[in-house]
Amino acid sequence: MKPDHPDPAETFQRVRQQLILAQVRIMELEDVRDETAARLGETESLLRAAQALADQKLDEAAHAEQTRADLQAQFAHLQHVQHVTHEALGIASKQLEEARQVLELQLRETATRQQRIEQLDAEIRSLRSSRSWRWTAWLRALERALGGRKP
Repeated sequence: MKPDHPDPAETFQRVRQQLILAQVRIMELEDVRDETAARLGETESLLRAAQALADQKLDEAAHAEQTRADLQAQFAHLQHVQHVTHEALGIASKQLEEARQVLELQLRETATRQQRIEQLDAEIRSLRSSRSWRWTAWLRALERALGGRKP
């Protein structure tokens, strides 16, 4: 026995239904494609914006690294300047202390000399106020008149 062949009208009807279903499925897929294309465009736009932001942040990071390196170099230079200044300050402090000691010595010598000057002035005043100085004034005047030395 031979299997029964389906009725061509029935087959035609089934093929027609399958074609209709396939067309519906194609339209659904086209709708999904259109939605996916729109989302893909948005995603690509977001990716471009993210890439631009990443590039900007990389540039900022490179700038920050360069700034850090510059500041580190300046810091090292300032440390060197501080060291040199500290050494110079130490030398200047020693020189100042030596100058202070010399000044104190000179002040003591000046005070001693001033005392001696005051002592000598007192002696001169005492000598000039003495009776013998007054009595011999005419001899000194005569000596000056004759071209002798001046008292």
